[in-house]
Amino acid sequence: MLRYNHSLVERKWIEFVKQGQQAGEELPRAYTVLVPGDGDGVDLENARLLVLTDFFAALAWGRGFVHCFAGSGDRLVSVMARLGVAAEPGQMGGSCHLAVVPRDFPHLGRHLDCGQVIFSGRHLGGMALGPLLADVGGDALRIYFLFQGPPERDYAFNWHGLVSAHRFVQRVWRLAQNLHGGRVNPVEESRLQDLAAEVQKRALQRKPHTALAAIMGYLKVKIALSPDEVRALARLLEPFAPFLSAELADLLASIENDDDGQGYQADG
Repeated sequence: MLRYNHSLVERKWIEFVKQGQQAGEELPRAYTVLVPGDGDGVDLENARLLVLTDFFAALAWGRGFVHCFAGSGDRLVSVMARLGVAAEPGQMGGSCHLAVVPRDFPHLGRHLDCGQVIFSGRHLGGMALGPLLADVGGDALRIYFLFQGPPERDYAFNWHGLVSAHRFVQRVWRLAQNLHGGRVNPVEESRLQDLAAEVQKRALQRKPHTALAAIMGYLKVKIALSPDEVRALARLLEPFAPFLSAELADLLASIENDDDGQGYQADG
């Protein structure tokens, strides 16, 4: 069975996750206000703020939005794409539809005329972002950030949480490779519909951790997935883990386009 190779997957799909996130007056606008800092490395706190903005904007508009950040974010540009975030420096001012502002620095967003402001707590400690991206990948880091709890709470770096997020990504990929059968039965189809509604409801309540918990609960007893389940997971995971979502959709497309009609068989 093939291991989920995050580096390869990120290189493959970086441009894909940027689609729709282009400048345009007609598109919704989202802002991230970054925490000031003088360190040489890229810190987890600002990475988390960018991921939170991307998550809530993607939840609302898919990939059709403009994401700008304000603050000293030059060091983030080189790694943002690997987090599935397409953001550019922008002037704070004018109107926007969504903004994520660090709770301890509210004055930095005072010039925003914004329809929805999400105040984020602090995320303190931990390694620089670059080495962690190399070790576990952007999908796992996004899930780690989003599974910690409500955005407004304070958090300290937790290795166990990051390792658990990495294992979850690997588990989803293993299950997707172990495909079985055709369409799901009506009972399972109803369960998938209920899951999608529950994930959407919890995420819109600004509880991404409980939305992820619902997905994890559904997968807990699974040893294989049907194509319909993979398709549903690809949709549900897109705002949480865009690279994994794209790879799941591509895996399913490769099965459906199999000229020999033999379906997918995992290695090993």
